[in-house]
Amino acid sequence: MTTLHPLTEHERKLTMFAIMTVFLLSALDQTVVSTAMPRIIAELRGLEMYSWTATAYMLTSTVMVPIYGKLGDMYGRKIVLTVGVSIFLLGSALCGLAGEFGDLPLVGGGMVQLILCRAIQGIGSGALFSGAFAVIGDLYPPRERGKVMGWFVAVFSISSVAGPTIGGFFTDHGTMRLFGYTIAGWRWVFYVNLPLGLVSLFLIMFRMHRTNTPTGGRVDYLGALFLTTAVVPLLLALTWGGNRLAWDSAEIIGLLATSVIALLLFIVIEARVADPIMPLSLVRNRAFAITNGASFVISMAFFGVVMFMPLYMQLVLGVNATKSGFAMLPLMLGIMSTAMLSGRIVRKTGRY
Repeated sequence: MTTLHPLTEHERKLTMFAIMTVFLLSALDQTVVSTAMPRIIAELRGLEMYSWTATAYMLTSTVMVPIYGKLGDMYGRKIVLTVGVSIFLLGSALCGLAGEFGDLPLVGGGMVQLILCRAIQGIGSGALFSGAFAVIGDLYPPRERGKVMGWFVAVFSISSVAGPTIGGFFTDHGTMRLFGYTIAGWRWVFYVNLPLGLVSLFLIMFRMHRTNTPTGGRVDYLGALFLTTAVVPLLLALTWGGNRLAWDSAEIIGLLATSVIALLLFIVIEARVADPIMPLSLVRNRAFAITNGASFVISMAFFGVVMFMPLYMQLVLGVNATKSGFAMLPLMLGIMSTAMLSGRIVRKTGRY
């Protein structure tokens, strides 16, 4: 096993620049799509499956985050990020092609195609977020991480400001004819990921330095299986409950019971396996437990607004996609300013 040499300040800056580009790619995708979705569901005729475009993405990325984190420890962050960006770009290209060739065998119509491709995007996205945060932990001591995280949240907020605006602009004005084919404007919302993704891939492969020494070990496949089994039924129950199925229906109760049982088995496995995918000692860490609990609640509010506000404004109020994107600016500016401020406070006080 090769020994990792300490990075110089220049190497550390190059590495952080590569990671922030990757983070920008992932963050931009989460917001740029939202303003285009009302137009997408109108063309692909899938209003009843609207929430699944986000659910499929979140489902696969959530499941893959701890798996990629473990793989990054075992084989190095660089290779995991390279694979993740490549899968993300493949998913982006396929999303842009959803419904272009009509119904497909075994897959179905355009909306189902888009949901499946969003799931592929999510598989890649799990590596982008987990890899970016792991590199911060590799390069910076705890007291410095608040400042660096402020930078990352600022990047996320900038992408959140730019994303709805870019998505709205492409949706309203991006339709064009190319090589004899008409390309709907909303498709560029996904294609715009490709040039930025290729830049990210270049920076990771040729400018990013190794930040950790691979530890080897074994992947906790059984833990990953039960983690997936715990998350998937829970998200299905939350998506279908009160909408497609009644909350007290046998299907919803069965999904929730399956999720709880799988979670308990996951805890038992992680407590006994020699090399767990998620060490249970993390849960006993007060900062880890509280911040993740807070993030869970905040994310429900944030992504709920980002996903459904453009839908409400375009379908109910009748505004165009560009204006619905501009309406998100106050929210994003507030997040950006408080993120940078909180990062400075953490660095100054040493308290999260």
